[in-house]
Amino acid sequence: MASPMRSLLTDLSRYVRCFHVFLAKSTEHQTMKQFVEQQLPGLLASTGSGKSAINILSVGGGAGEIDLQIISAVQASYPGVAINNEVIEPSADQILKYKVDYRLYEAEFELHLPGFTFNH
Repeated sequence: MASPMRSLLTDLSRYVRCFHVFLAKSTEHQTMKQFVEQQLPGLLASTGSGKSAINILSVGGGAGEIDLQIISAVQASYPGVAINNEVIEPSADQILKYKVDYRLYEAEFELHLPGFTFNH
């Protein structure tokens, strides 16, 4: 018997709509922002020390709102250390927004953000 549940990956516009409903009904972004501000700096103190590069994997990163905050925190903790960010996001529209926001964020905060690898 076939499942009555449809995969969100078969209709990417539905995927994006569902993601926006999820964000509107959850505290996910607020919780992640708190984590980035309050807990991530302490974790970074022990994880990146002595490394010549830091690798970040973003799975389902949407338009990158949280990812860019995380990358900014990593750069603040390890200035001059190369950061490699690989993004896996099924929606090409979200990836496009991520790329645009990445360039705006870089210019606004005068940061040199890492190169990205985008996969969808």
